[in-house]
Amino acid sequence: MQTTQPTFCPTRRAVLAALPGIAILPVAVACGTTSKTDDSSSGSTPANDTSSNGTSGGGTAPGGGARIPVAQVPVGSAVVIAGAKPYVVAQPTDGAFVAFDAACTHQGVTVAAQDGLSLQCPAHGSKFNGGTGAVEGGPAKTALASVPVRRDGENLVVG
Repeated sequence: MQTTQPTFCPTRRAVLAALPGIAILPVAVACGTTSKTDDSSSGSTPANDTSSNGTSGGGTAPGGGARIPVAQVPVGSAVVIAGAKPYVVAQPTDGAFVAFDAACTHQGVTVAAQDGLSLQCPAHGSKFNGGTGAVEGGPAKTALASVPVRRDGENLVVG
């Protein structure tokens, strides 16, 4: 008596039908993941450079805080300081500085500075006021967490 075991041999049509799904899988996985940490090898912005999205590399202050030159935070604007712990620093009125944790309260993605005091999360579009940290548009429902900021000569020390 002869027994045969079934073998799996997909048809050419089955293989061709599966290719688009296989090709899109890495893109779908990449779009669904976010990083809450900054990897310095990923090309973070230098300490004295401000890019078009208002992100500055800042420096590290003794005690773990971040430093940024006062001149990089113009009146009526907000700047995101990139780093292991990103912050938002703003100067809503002349000489008055405020700072917030830059992690969106929806899912923790670092917000980006827009024009003036506007902040927006690149992941899901939540909008925040850079001068108050208040939510101006969801899906986030909670304001950005306030952090201490102080002036040290021509620099601001955040955190």
